[in-house]
Order: sequence, then structure tokens, then C-alpha cells
Amino acid sequence: MKIELNSLKLNVNDVWQRNLIFLAVSQFIAMMGMNACVPFLPLYVRELGVVGESAQRFWSGLVFSGPYILSIVFVPIWGSLGDRYGRKLMIIRAILGLAIAMFLMGFARNVFELFLLRVFQGATSGFIAANLGFTVSNTPADRKGYAVGFLQSSQSAGAIAGPILGGFVSDLLGFREVFFAVAFLCLLSALLIVGFVKEINKTNLENSESTLQVLKMVIREPKYRYPMIMITLGQIGIFLTFPILPYFLEQLGAPPKILSSITGLVIGLSSIFNIIFAPIWGRWSDKHSVVKLLKRSSLILTVAFFLHSFAFSYYLILVLRALVGLSIAGLVPILYSHLGKIGDREKIGVIMGFASSATLFGSLVAFLGSALISPLMNLNWLFVLSAGILSITFLLTKKIEQGSAR
Repeated sequence: MKIELNSLKLNVNDVWQRNLIFLAVSQFIAMMGMNACVPFLPLYVRELGVVGESAQRFWSGLVFSGPYILSIVFVPIWGSLGDRYGRKLMIIRAILGLAIAMFLMGFARNVFELFLLRVFQGATSGFIAANLGFTVSNTPADRKGYAVGFLQSSQSAGAIAGPILGGFVSDLLGFREVFFAVAFLCLLSALLIVGFVKEINKTNLENSESTLQVLKMVIREPKYRYPMIMITLGQIGIFLTFPILPYFLEQLGAPPKILSSITGLVIGLSSIFNIIFAPIWGRWSDKHSVVKLLKRSSLILTVAFFLHSFAFSYYLILVLRALVGLSIAGLVPILYSHLGKIGDREKIGVIMGFASSATLFGSLVAFLGSALISPLMNLNWLFVLSAGILSITFLLTKKIEQGSAR
């Protein structure tokens, strides 16, 4: 049996290709669930009793940062355990932890409880990193870039469906009902992994290096260090404005009664262009210079965020978010793919874990920065700051080439 998706022919009789299909489906379901609460999370903060615009901005940023506080520490550890005992086990563990966290969020009585549950979610996380580690270690070398892009497409597809459905359902039924639906979707995703995914390449326990040893190697060697720095800066620039997006759309005239739905549509549109262009960027990365691709994507992303500050209508944001989605597909996924190609197979799980930690650390800094900075400035200037941070990633692309050459 063959399935053709985005010009990639997948033969489900080949184990690695069958794994890729079901990992992608599972990741779509999980990401749809995780992103369903994104459009209304700042509005949920209001519902839980936070009063005042400055306080709402602060708690919105803090709640968004919650999952990243502990996940920065735990994701590399989970990655190392995956290298030792099997990456499939880590995927199942992560998705079940997410299901429990989401279910309990539906019962939050105040914003502090919501924040603590978001922190718990981060402690049990690592789903995306485990998926990436599993994929790159069970995929032929000449298809790694495309496989990562294909997996990124499923992630983006979930990021499309999640905010749109979550925004619509929350406007229709309420915020809490969405959390319960997410928990159910996560359980469904775990069942798919258990039933249909087979791990081919497992690392021998005796040959595994400790997490600390790999961390020292990542810091010491430029070919690993600079991609990690770029991933971190990219995440900061992309997500600094994320917690205030509903408030920004409201400032631009979006109707309050359907604000959650409009926010979901804006986020979903960005993800649509991400899913369209992720396989294209991935295919280019298998054939062309990574440095050139990273320069193009980071430059487009910088310009797109800068133009947000000049928007005078929420309709213009739709156009700009399409540009953001196109360029995001060519930044962080290419850096992940690059690390997957240059990393040792025996260490790939923990290396991907550190790459995920760089992603998480960048997101944490972005959300905490939003909590602390956004109450002090006009929201338009926050987008200018994001553009400035993203311009640094453009300047650092040359280091990728220098680091890989050493």
C-alpha cells in the first residue's frame, strides 16, 4: 500500500515509513489538543478573576510560560532515557502526562492553580522532542530532512485545527469544555503510538553517554552550539507577542464577542502556511546550503514582525501571519534537521532533547518577557522588539557555516 502526501510516496510496508505516518497522525492529534486552548488562554485568565489590563497581561504571560519552567530541565533527561530505554516509551509517557494536565486544567478555580498545572504539564513534556528523536534515528540518512519537514507539517496541521476549533468551541460552549476534549484527544494519540509504531533502532545502554557529558559536548562544539543559540533567539522573537495577541486584535477593532474565534483564525492561518511550506523548506535543506535558507527565512520573519507594528486593522494581521507561517517553516525545523544530520545516532535523542530545551528556554524567556514588559509599553512596540531579536538570528547564520566547518 502506498500513500502520496506532499509529493512524498510513503510505502506502509516499510517500517520507517509506516512509523512516520502514524507518528505524524499522532502528533497532529496531540498538537491540535495542545493548541486548542491558545486563543482563549488570556481570556480564561480574565474569567478566573484577574482584573485590570496590566494584571491580565502579566498573568497571561506567566500562564503561557508555565510549561517551560520545568520542561527545560526535564526534556533532555527524558531524551537521554529515551536513548537508553527506547524513544517510543518516552513518546507514550509524554502524551499521557499532557492528557492528565489538560484534564485537570478544566477544574482550575483560580489563575494560580492554572499556572501550577501548566508547570506540571512542562514537567511531563517532551512529546515533540521524542517524536523528532525517534524519527531521525529510524529514517534513512538521505530522507531525514524531508521526514522532519513531514513531521513538522503534521505539527503545523494540528496547530491549524487546534486554535480554530478551540476558539470556536470556547465561544460556543465555554473554556473548560475545551480542556476536557483535549485530554480525550491526547489519550487517542497515545493509543495510536502503542498500536501502530515499531521502534527499529535502540541504543545500547552500555554505549550511552550521560546527559551532562553530551551537554558539555554541545557547549564545546560550535557545530552544535550556534544552532542551539539560533533556536533560542528564534523562539524569543516569535513568541514574545503571543500572550498579548488577543488583546492586540481587540485593540485593532476585533469584535469582543468572537475574539477567541478570531484569535484562533489568526493563529491557524499562520499554521496553514507553515504546513504548506515546511516540506518545501525541508526538501531544499536536503539539497541546498543550510546557511542560505536560514538567512532567507530569518530575514522574511524579521520584516513580517516589524510590519505588525504598523497595522491599523485586524484584517491586515491575517496577511502578516501568513508571511510569519511561511518563514517559521524555514527556521527552527531546518535547524532541527541540521542537528539531526550532523549528530551521532547514539546521541541523537539527547541532542534533540537539548535542541528542544533551547526551544523551550526561548519560549520561557519570551513569555516571561511578555509578562514583565507588555504592561509597560504600547503593544505595537512589542512587535518592534520581536523584529529586533529576530534580526540577530539573521546575523548569526554565518556562525552555522563556520561551526560546521570545524
